[in-house]
Amino acid sequence: MRPLRGWLLLLVIAALMGAVQARAEEGGKDELHARLEALTVNLRGPEHRYLQVEITLNLAKAQSMERVKLYMPVIRHNMILLLTSKEPNRLETNAGKLKLMREAVNAANNAIDLTEKEGVNDVLFTAFVIQ
Repeated sequence: MRPLRGWLLLLVIAALMGAVQARAEEGGKDELHARLEALTVNLRGPEHRYLQVEITLNLAKAQSMERVKLYMPVIRHNMILLLTSKEPNRLETNAGKLKLMREAVNAANNAIDLTEKEGVNDVLFTAFVIQ
C-alpha cells in the first residue's frame, strides 16, 4: 500500500505543477508583476552611504499593467525621492524595510493614480544592498 501512496502523491504534484505552468503561460500570474530597473541612490545622513535596490511591484489586477508601463518614469521618480529620504540605520532593520515597503506601495499608487485594490498591492525587494 505504501508505494501506491507515493506514486499517487507524485501524480497529484505533477498535475498541480502542470496547472500552474499552464496558468503562467496563459499570462495569469506573470501579468501581475512589474519589475523596475535597479535603482542606486544616496541615502540621507553624513556617512555618504548608498542603497542599491531592485523592486518588483505586485499588481492587484492585470488591467493595471498598462498604467504601470505608461507611468514607469513617474514611479521610478517617486521611488528615488522616497529612497533618498531614508537613513541607512533605519533601513538595516526588518521593521525599517517593512515600513519602506508600505511607503513604496503608496508612492507607486500615487504615480498611477490607483488604490491598492486596483493598482499596486505589494512591493518586493529582489535585491537590497546598503554600502
